[in-house]
Amino acid sequence: MSKTLFTPVPRTVRELIMEVETGKLGLPDLQRGYVWRAAKVRDLLDSMLKGYPIGYLMIWDAADDTEKSKTIGIDNKPFGTPKSLVIDGQQRLTSLYAVMYGKKIVDAKFNEKQIIISFNPLTRTFAVGDNATKRGAEWIYDISEVFRNESKSFAYISEKVQTISDAREKTDATLTDDEKQCIQQNIMDLLSLTGFSIPTLEISGNSDEESVADIFVRVNSGGEKLGEDDFILTLISVYWPEGRQKIVDFCRSAKTPKPGTAYNFLFQPSPTHIVRVAMSYGFHRARLHYAYMLLRGRDFENGVYTDSLRIQNFEKLKQVLEQVLDVQIWKNFLKCVEAAGFVSKSLISSENALVYSYVMYLFGKFHYGMSESALRKLIAKWFFMTAVTGYYTGSPETDMESDLADLRNVKTEEAFVALLEKKIASVFTGDYFAITLPNSLANSAPRNPSWLGYCAALNVLDAKVLFSTLHTRELFSPTADGKKKALERHHLFPKAYLARIGIADDRDRNQMANFAFIEWSDNIEVLDTSPAEYMKDQLAKIDPTEKGSIYADHALPEDWEHMDYFDFLSTRRILMAEVVKQGYEQLR
Repeated sequence: MSKTLFTPVPRTVRELIMEVETGKLGLPDLQRGYVWRAAKVRDLLDSMLKGYPIGYLMIWDAADDTEKSKTIGIDNKPFGTPKSLVIDGQQRLTSLYAVMYGKKIVDAKFNEKQIIISFNPLTRTFAVGDNATKRGAEWIYDISEVFRNESKSFAYISEKVQTISDAREKTDATLTDDEKQCIQQNIMDLLSLTGFSIPTLEISGNSDEESVADIFVRVNSGGEKLGEDDFILTLISVYWPEGRQKIVDFCRSAKTPKPGTAYNFLFQPSPTHIVRVAMSYGFHRARLHYAYMLLRGRDFENGVYTDSLRIQNFEKLKQVLEQVLDVQIWKNFLKCVEAAGFVSKSLISSENALVYSYVMYLFGKFHYGMSESALRKLIAKWFFMTAVTGYYTGSPETDMESDLADLRNVKTEEAFVALLEKKIASVFTGDYFAITLPNSLANSAPRNPSWLGYCAALNVLDAKVLFSTLHTRELFSPTADGKKKALERHHLFPKAYLARIGIADDRDRNQMANFAFIEWSDNIEVLDTSPAEYMKDQLAKIDPTEKGSIYADHALPEDWEHMDYFDFLSTRRILMAEVVKQGYEQLR
């Protein structure tokens, strides 16, 4: 018979919360932050009060060094690091801990908030706390006050009965003896929820992360599969909680438009993104599976895990994060992305391209001591290539692992620049621009990387918007939008016109090569007339001496408005690829 990896151990809510309070049981946001709505917490409590089962908890005995008595931060806890971690049931346990003891939670968007659940001891019902339950004399607005007064429950219950009785008398009614007894019993039943038994599966501490993740998926098919990033964030929560908080604070500030924060218009990273940057840059490990093992303290030569190696690697992680989370360094990197023409979040299709380009930026700055101006030019080219081609889209960890392997023998700034230039050249070949890119543009997907690369190239080339004196870079900027977007995609051959001539399939009508950006007011004017008709008016707005450059920037063949639609698409794709190439050449 195979060895069982778990042991069923029933625990009461009181025991579980006590273990959280003492630090023995960790709630490290393994499942990506608190996401439950207050109504779901209300229903959870209602099920418990009715005696219904509420599922099980899965706990992993993951920490080795658990018997030392020390403090974490300012909290004097018997356990310095948790003996066990909740890997399934975190939302339920966090909910109970928060509502019973008035603890604030941090949601998936990094907002701190308090969950208020009200209880009516006459009707034995729960409700999400609001102004009605706050003003209603028959309601206990926040049930945490009941649990805070558990030690003096008799006095608290008597006071509550009297409060409800006084409120009744103001309406010329009387609280009956049966109602008083009902209130007393229901509050006692509410208090007894701390004795509610929850089945707990304790997974052996000897189980590896793959087994734990597999168990999680198999017993909880509705749950989201756990990845190595979850386990890494858990380890950081356990062994360096201040570091986890630094990561969360950085990610939160990237969403907050305040001076001096990581906020920007291009990218709001998640903790997982930061983990990927830190492990790739600091440990040369793009595959988080191996990065996790490093933080657990694994010696890859003998396969043994040691506390000393874990401590050593965490010290290194602390140094790495000082650089990764430096707001000024982060902002300087984003300038590289903007220099590549990607001035708006709407132009970026791959977050991995941002993550791994940031890694390359950090290497150039700290490992090879590049000047800011030279580094910006290099990373702008690198990001342009990775974004246009989807370089980090198929198997991003594998591709980055290969890049990191190539960097191991690079010792100088010159060698670093040469390596990235060589990699770019191996992708941006003559055949790529002549064949691969035009074929990639034969697409109707609005987030197609090739199309977005064409848009970025327009910004690099400082092209004017079609039929306008303004430049695309100006109107792509998020600050340019008012009630309507300043820049709109326009069908060069309008959809209604194409339908009239028998082209009704949207996959044909919405081809990338049929789009150009114009100001939204012009889009209204064009409506559904044929190109030959509306171009008579539009050409009158263009200085004849500028027509050639405008047509070149927007990849428009001469006399395009009179071309067969499908011939136009084929010709324009080739010209669009040439615009992308010119954008890259401009970056060089």
